[in-house]
Formats: sequence, C-alpha cells, structure tokens
Amino acid sequence: MDASLKPPRPFRQPAPGRLVIREGGGCLSVFGLPFLAAGVFVALIGLQVIPVTNRDEVPAWAWPVIVLMGLVFVGAGGALVFGRKWTTIDAGQGLIAREAGLLVPSRREEFRVSDFDGVRFRFDAGDSDTADRYPVVLTGRAGRGFLQLTAPTDYKTAREQGAYVADFLRLPLTDATTDHETVVAGRGEPATARGSSAAGERAARPPFMRSAVEPSRGRVRITIPGPGFRPIQLLGFLPSIFIVGYLLPGLLEFFERTRTPGYVQYFFSGFVLLCFGVLPVLGTVGGIVRSLRSRTTVEASADGIRIEERGSRRTRTTEIPIAEIFGLDYNSAEHALRTWDRTARERYPRTAAPQAGAPPRTPPAWLRRLIKSKGVQVKCRQGIVAFGAGLPDDEVRYLYTLVRDTVAGAKA
Repeated sequence: MDASLKPPRPFRQPAPGRLVIREGGGCLSVFGLPFLAAGVFVALIGLQVIPVTNRDEVPAWAWPVIVLMGLVFVGAGGALVFGRKWTTIDAGQGLIAREAGLLVPSRREEFRVSDFDGVRFRFDAGDSDTADRYPVVLTGRAGRGFLQLTAPTDYKTAREQGAYVADFLRLPLTDATTDHETVVAGRGEPATARGSSAAGERAARPPFMRSAVEPSRGRVRITIPGPGFRPIQLLGFLPSIFIVGYLLPGLLEFFERTRTPGYVQYFFSGFVLLCFGVLPVLGTVGGIVRSLRSRTTVEASADGIRIEERGSRRTRTTEIPIAEIFGLDYNSAEHALRTWDRTARERYPRTAAPQAGAPPRTPPAWLRRLIKSKGVQVKCRQGIVAFGAGLPDDEVRYLYTLVRDTVAGAKA
C-alpha cells in the first residue's frame, strides 16, 4: 500500500500496519449538549435542589418520576457528548479490536483478520427517522457474518473508505450498492463501464418505447419524456374547492354574526384564501405543467455522460467525465419486489417465511403496481446519478446496454 496515500476521515494511521477508526465526538458532542443540560436541570428539579414556585402542588410520587425523566435525558446526552468508539486494525498481528466507552475505552472485543475474506459497501435505505446509509463492512468467511466499520451517508465517501480498508488489508472490494455486485479496482480508482457484473448482458430493443433514441457514430442521444398528465393530479384542486365553497362562506357568516371588525375579517379571510386556496391551486397547476413539459435528455459518448433534466422553469445539467465514472448498473421493478420480499422475511421471520410446500410469497397486486424501476444508475465521484426512473424493465435494460456500450467505446 502506498504510504503517501492519506487516510480518509475518520480513519487515522498512527503507525505503519495500524489503522484506527474513531467514532463519536465532534458534531455529535455539540448536538448532545442541550440534552445533557436539560437532563441535569430536570433531575435537579426532581431532587428539589432547584426550587419551583408550585412545589406544594406537586404530589410526592411525581418527584421520583421527574428525576427518572432527567436521568433519561442525562443518559442520552452523556452518550452523545462523551461516548466514543474505536476500531483498531493491526495488520501485523492480524487482529481487529473494537472498543467503546465514555472518553476512554471500557469494553473491548477482538476478531482475527483471517476470519474475513473481503470488504463490501452496500446501500441501506433510510426512513422518516434515519438517513440513507452506505455501510462499509468486512465480510466473514464461511458464513461468519460481517463486521461493520463505518456507515457514511454518501456513496463517494463509502467507496473511498472501503477502498482504503481493502488496500490496507489486501482484500477484494465489492460494490453492492445496486442490483448487480461489482468487484472494484484498488484505491477506488475509476473503472470502465464494463466493471459491472451485469456488463455482459445484452438487451433487445423493446417493441414499444417511451424514450426516443438517436444513435450516431460513437455517440447516442436518449430523450425520456416526463410522466405526462394523469387524472389523479386533478385531486389537488379538491382542498381549494372545499375552502372556497364551504369553509370560507361559513367563516364570513361567523364574522357577521359576531360583528367582527372589517379589517379583521379581511385579514383572516385573505390568509385562509391564500394559504388554503390560491397556493394549493398554483401548486397543482405547476405540477401538471411540469409533468407535461418535463423531459430528460441523456448524451453518452466515449468522453462521458451528460444528463439534462428539464422542468417547467429551469433545466439542471449533470456532466460526468469518463475519468470519473466507476461503473454502470440498472435497477428493475422486479428486483425491487425481490428486495421487498427479502426485507419482509428478515424483519418478520415468523409471519413472512413461507411454510413447507407453500408457494413463494409474492407482494399484493396493488403494491406491485406501485413499485417502479429506479432506472439506469451511473456510479461516479458525484455519487449515484440515475435516469429513466419509472420506465418499464425491458426499456431500462435496453437503455443500460446502449449507454454502457457507448461509454465503453463499443459499437452499440
């Protein structure tokens, strides 16, 4: 491994053959300070160290509850402010040590480097409470499981960290962020579009396509129309119709009955009409216009990929030079359904696992209609850039093949 290669954050290499990954502190400490201060304040109130004006009105049983609530906040804030984790990889001794504690290590567990045979980074979708993550893990031999090292929130950082660990331990690096796993070159160096495990796939042109393809010598131009007008978009007018036809007349009648001053009537009526009438109408009209006018234009050549996304008012252009492209992949609705089934079995093993002799579990028909393809995915230094989301699976595969061969310099 090149000693001049600087470790990416939060990695630190204090000595040759020794890599330390530290988690905690920094922004997390700042974020935890208000929780810690609030917990201490509430606990002191519960201990009656800080007097309150209504002390005589508080029942005796409430004081221990207040102390307990304060301790919960103290625990959460203290973990954020003082909590630390260290992962030390000693290539010379072949050991991996994981330690945790408050400012100093208090718990320790060790693993052998020989128990792992590769480095992998994947994509874990977040939800309403958590962000998307790209965990970097060591994969165990013979079903030994995996050991997570970091979990950055962007693709570029995960790739850099995974490549550094793979070079440090001289293990293969696998990119499992999309449908088809890819074995990555060392140090996260850009690979050609043929680097994907799906690179050998060929797809015939579908008989019916939404996209317009214009091939030329060493170049291809793809125009993908927007979703177009859908009758369901007219539902956006319903709140405004309800406000103007029912709620606003009732509000004016109430004002007249209570003899509310005229300027107050004008203010509240105008506020309600603006926020719940005019703005929803403008938003619905804007959505319809965007769906009719929007389109995506993709130009691929041996020099790179240019993606132009046009909306109703402005156009966003993404330039991806060939030197910054790591690989190409595609996501199909069929794979999304398989992922749905696997996730259901992992989260609810008793209810989701099929019984012996029973047919494989399939999602409901209404759910299958809602799941759409994420389109063609370009893995680059900017992250994962996608186009063609929502297109039929056969069209997505054809566009992937077309762009892959063009970028790779092959004859499409």
